[in-house]
Amino acid sequence: MKKLIGLSLFLLLAAGRAYGFACIRDGSGDCVRWVQSGATLRSFLGAPPGLLANGTPSWDQNAIDVAGDWNRVGAVFHFTVNVASQNQFVNPCGTGQGHACPNSGPPGDNPIFFAQSQCGIDFGDIVELVNVCYTGTGAILNTPVFVNNNVPWNAYDGQLVGGVNDMRRVLLHEFGHVVGLAHPDKNGQNVVAIMNSHESDIDRLQADDINGLLSLYPSGAPATTGCQLGAAPGGSMHGWPLLIPVALAFLRSTVNRKFPRQAQPPQHRRETSGLDVLGGPRRSVRYG
Repeated sequence: MKKLIGLSLFLLLAAGRAYGFACIRDGSGDCVRWVQSGATLRSFLGAPPGLLANGTPSWDQNAIDVAGDWNRVGAVFHFTVNVASQNQFVNPCGTGQGHACPNSGPPGDNPIFFAQSQCGIDFGDIVELVNVCYTGTGAILNTPVFVNNNVPWNAYDGQLVGGVNDMRRVLLHEFGHVVGLAHPDKNGQNVVAIMNSHESDIDRLQADDINGLLSLYPSGAPATTGCQLGAAPGGSMHGWPLLIPVALAFLRSTVNRKFPRQAQPPQHRRETSGLDVLGGPRRSVRYG
């Protein structure tokens, strides 16, 4: 027993040194999350006139592919991305009845769409942002994803191309906010992660991102993409980081880690508050 406890403590200490993932927190300081451990997003991004640089035929396909990347981590959380037609679009902008939070739209509606602004608020140097709406108990209600239509886009792998944003890696980052992750580098961490606050040459999930998702939604049976229009290329997680959830469960303790993307637009975080659709307190927070 002493040896097992010692091993668990070692893994936790090692994890503290190696990983820095951060979560979006509610007013009580607890991590917000999807209580149903899944979210369905509707992509209204459409397609450019020709193939994108990574060979995909549409922006929608890139949304599906990054959902597959997160799903293959094996957490109990599961993304579904459906391609929707424009006549199904419900504008999330506005307040009052029918809006889970100001400028978030109806509960459970999670559109991904090009926009000129975030409901009248200029994007500034942000290329995409997510409005995460949650209740006073930290239950996420919806997460519309606003894509800046004022900047050039393509979809490609590898190093950043000057002046052209990569839809795939930016969506990969924004989907991290959808699940409840924040920026590690804005929480005092120095780690390699797609969730850092700046776009960089990193274009796939890193160990820090993976452990962040597993921290919020402990591992279950490996998930498939569950998305339409095909599967995505991806990888799997190997090595000792898989033991971290085991150590956490064994010690039955909560370890607060701070959770991060890397070299262009800074994080912008704006909060609003009010009453949720059930009459309780609710908030929304916007992450780019």
